[in-house]
Amino acid sequence: MSKLKELSRDDLATISDDFGEMLEREVSRVISTKELEDLDLDITINYENSQLDVDVDLGVSFDELSEINQDLLNEAIDEAYLKFDAYIDENYME
Repeated sequence: MSKLKELSRDDLATISDDFGEMLEREVSRVISTKELEDLDLDITINYENSQLDVDVDLGVSFDELSEINQDLLNEAIDEAYLKFDAYIDENYME
């Protein structure tokens, strides 16, 4: 079983930026830009004792006529986390 490499501050910044891009892509797959009024991502990275925890708070404002629901957003977030796990495995595991 591989383990996480020692991460630098630059690594953590890159990881945060890349995860944000993954989230934006997945959200844009389920929400048309016509329906989206505002998207706010708050990504929190905690790296202690060689453990990486990444949490996201996704704030989304929809057009009043939008039919987007929380379930679709949760699916987008779940898909982004799956892609993120693969990204970490490919780039930051020993």
